[in-house]
This record gives sequence, structure tokens and C-alpha cells, in this order.
Amino acid sequence: MRQILLILILLPFSLFAQENESFLIKAKVKQGSLLLGGSLQGAAYSTTDEISVPGQRLEGRNINLLFRAKNGYFVLHDLVVGLDVTIDHESIKITSDTEQKPNNRTYALMGPFVRYYLDNGFFGELTTTVGLQNFSLSEKYNLFEGTAGVGYAFFFNEKFSIEPTLSVRYFQQVLRDKEYTAIGPYLGVGIQAYMLRKKAHVIKRAL
Repeated sequence: MRQILLILILLPFSLFAQENESFLIKAKVKQGSLLLGGSLQGAAYSTTDEISVPGQRLEGRNINLLFRAKNGYFVLHDLVVGLDVTIDHESIKITSDTEQKPNNRTYALMGPFVRYYLDNGFFGELTTTVGLQNFSLSEKYNLFEGTAGVGYAFFFNEKFSIEPTLSVRYFQQVLRDKEYTAIGPYLGVGIQAYMLRKKAHVIKRAL
């Protein structure tokens, strides 16, 4: 009888421990994991341009594609800091001048990013990148980009996830005292690898 009573008392605690084995360190991704991968983002928005034609302010419509490589290290549980390398390709149609043909531009930008995950897979992210050279022109430009976004990490196995994202991006290109600016929302999807995540998961079980 005492044995049966003891089993009934300990059973709820045993089930709780099995279903909530990470309650001591509750996290989606553990400290020490590595983030490797990238994403493709796209947007269409309006622009203003004071650089392309001296003395004129042009208004246009921009179709933009971003190829982003994101690599980082989890300095804390669920918090990753890393490097973003972006290839930015845009096609601009000038709406204030119907006779002007679309203008294609390609840039390379690089800078830090920080991302934080919730236990349900959602995450928030901030990125700042800078660049110096336009691939298609001889002029050198100062480039700046800032983005803030949210996303969801769908883990289809222990180490890999598919990540749809929604972000707002500010982009500025400066040539001497003239500037080109663009701001708007971006939709994207990425594939990321979380290296050493399994090792961290094993450590969590040992706790």
C-alpha cells in the first residue's frame, strides 16, 4: 500500500519533468550554438532621387531584391549576434519622367545584426549595414541600411529551419551633398543551420 501511495505521489512530478525538461533553462536555441545560412527578400516601393540627374529631383518606383548571408554566434540563450553580408539589386522606374528607361543598380553591404528568439519560434531582429561602392558605376557612394523585422523559425529537423520574415528597411545612398533614400516593408524567406544546437540540447537534458 505504501509503495502504491508513493508511486501516486511521485507520478505527477515525473510527468512534469518529462514534459518540461527544459524548465531550468527555457530557450529555443542554447548559448554556444552557431547560426549559418541566408535569405532572399523582396519589396516594391516608391523612391526619391537627387543623385542621378544633377539639379533634378526624380520620383520613381523601385523593385528590390536582397540576397542576405547571416552568420552568428549565440552569446546567450536565444540571443545571437553576427555578421550580415548583403547583395542588393534594384530596378528603378522613374514615374516623374515617362520617357526614361528603368535603371538597374547593384550594391554590396556588410554589418552587424542581432536576433532574439521566443520559445514558440518567433524572433525579432535588428540589422545595420554599410557599403562604399556601386558595382555598375565608377563613382563611389556612401551607403547605409537599417532594418527591423520579425520572423518565424520552423525547424523541420534538429539543426535546420525555414524562416519567413517581415521587415521594414531604410536605405540611404549619399554622393557629396546629394542623397537617394528609400524606405518600405520587405517580405522574405530564409534557410538557416543551427550548428552545435544538438550538443547544447544534450547539455540541457543533463541539467
